[in-house]
Amino acid sequence: MGRFQILTGLSPQQFLEWCETVKSVEVQDLIDKTSLGFKPAIQFCYRVAIRSFLRHNGYNSLPKTDLQYVSQQWHRGYRRGEIEKLLACLRQKIHRLFVVIAAESGLRSNILMQLRYSHIMEDLESGTIPLAVRLEPRFFVGKKAAGYTFLGDGSIHLIRECLTEGLIERKLESKVIPRSYWSVWAAINRARRSIGLDPKIQPCHGLRKYFENTLDEAKVDHEKKMIIEGHFAGTPR
Repeated sequence: MGRFQILTGLSPQQFLEWCETVKSVEVQDLIDKTSLGFKPAIQFCYRVAIRSFLRHNGYNSLPKTDLQYVSQQWHRGYRRGEIEKLLACLRQKIHRLFVVIAAESGLRSNILMQLRYSHIMEDLESGTIPLAVRLEPRFFVGKKAAGYTFLGDGSIHLIRECLTEGLIERKLESKVIPRSYWSVWAAINRARRSIGLDPKIQPCHGLRKYFENTLDEAKVDHEKKMIIEGHFAGTPR
């Protein structure tokens, strides 16, 4: 609401009061007009935020709108050699662990940041390789569902090192990546830029694309590939 207030001069309370005095199409028109100076992705987030603010404050008269954001730029995944360069540039072991797990499992960043020791404990402690990531049922629903996937030697080796060094605790609810997403993203982005990687590679999501490309190259059965990637019932990437 901060940007909206600067652009319109209306406080949140004044905006709510104004909405009750005009037609709903005028409200939507104001939202649209004040968003025009932003880039497409920001426009989308801005409009969603304002509509959400109104809805949570009891104003439900806005006209329906087809809010969606379509990326204006194509982004490719990492290549193996680029991941190796990235790993060599990252100083913190936890940041390297994020990269390796993402590349080996194809898990989305939001799932990675929720991984707990309990999700990997069974196979890690029994010495089973590859290691099954055992997530609760709630992770397998919605547009950003997790896939049924595994971790390989690289991830397991780094996890054991992190446990030995006390970077990860042997407690059921301990995070496998005990950092904030933004600190991980920033570290990977700095490393990506410092070694001159293609700017079209998304710092974190490019690792998932690398994983998906390796499944294609390995000619994994399409239905099995969809399950591994978490694409259930036609959900998008």
